[in-house]
Amino acid sequence: MEQNTEPREWTLLSRGMGDMVDIYTNDDAIVLQKYHPLNQDLLPIKAILESIKKEYNFDLLLFDDSKVIYSTIEAITSGSIISSDFIKRADSYISKEISSKLNLNIIDGYSFNKDMYIERIYVDFEPYGYIAIIDNMISKKHKEVLSIINNYFIHILQH
Repeated sequence: MEQNTEPREWTLLSRGMGDMVDIYTNDDAIVLQKYHPLNQDLLPIKAILESIKKEYNFDLLLFDDSKVIYSTIEAITSGSIISSDFIKRADSYISKEISSKLNLNIIDGYSFNKDMYIERIYVDFEPYGYIAIIDNMISKKHKEVLSIINNYFIHILQH
């Protein structure tokens, strides 16, 4: 039996000792993902994000350090893999209005043709992921809606 001796690229994002992980495969890779409580029951999350999309007519993207948890954009499905380049630079995008001219790729192969605003979701100082609003132009209204969504996540994750 011949062993594969090709060099492999390993990407390790910060994981704490003793963190629970979900294990799955993606093409020829094994992915270890920190257990994420938002992945367990998507119905309330889907309901609030779809209601906000319907009311305000902009898209929302909920994701963690490895994949999309939920998206109101039809072309982006739950489970889509987040670009490792985005994750490496994620902190530089937080709480900033991001122009569509930057051609920011959150998901490999998908280009956003609208502006974006991204917030980190924290509960008890623990990061749980990101929420992004995608629209033609970012305004104060978008930031207020993100604040409401963030408070909702804090509520459901603490109870």
